[in-house]
Amino acid sequence: MKRRIIIVSGSLWLMLASILNASSTTQTLLDQLERAQSMDEAGPIVDKLWREWTSAHKNSDEEALMSEGLVAMSEGNLDRAENIFTKLIEINPNFTEAWNKRATLRFMLWDFEGSLKDVEKVLTLEPRHFGALSGLGMIHLRLGDPERALKAYEDLVNIFPSNVDAVQKIITLKNYLGINTL
Repeated sequence: MKRRIIIVSGSLWLMLASILNASSTTQTLLDQLERAQSMDEAGPIVDKLWREWTSAHKNSDEEALMSEGLVAMSEGNLDRAENIFTKLIEINPNFTEAWNKRATLRFMLWDFEGSLKDVEKVLTLEPRHFGALSGLGMIHLRLGDPERALKAYEDLVNIFPSNVDAVQKIITLKNYLGINTL
């Protein structure tokens, strides 16, 4: 059996270490979120997670595109923002938050099928992305599928149990579907 040794250059090693550390930080924060007993406790964790996800770019070009897309989004220039996030996804198809931002934009543009496809990609890359699960519930409601919406919100509460909005949606959907909650 032949053994191969792979030599990794210093800069590549630092980049890999940075990516692994960011992923580790995200997973630690998601574990903390799952244990949070209240929104007061969960709030700072949620803020840190959004910062981690939004800043998970590989280089300054991706960082600039993310910033540009967020500005376009906040200014209500949704088509421009969608184009920017699409470009970012083409450059880095593993940038989870680029997919999530585009999913949000597509939802806002009433492209529910496009939003659904993007959310599915987000959840492939990060199965515990609570924002994507919340979006998934909203998409299924817009598409007239309350059973799938309920499942999305139940998955969300498993990750983010102190999310009062998701708990309320579960109660409402169970009532609507005639599911006994006792």
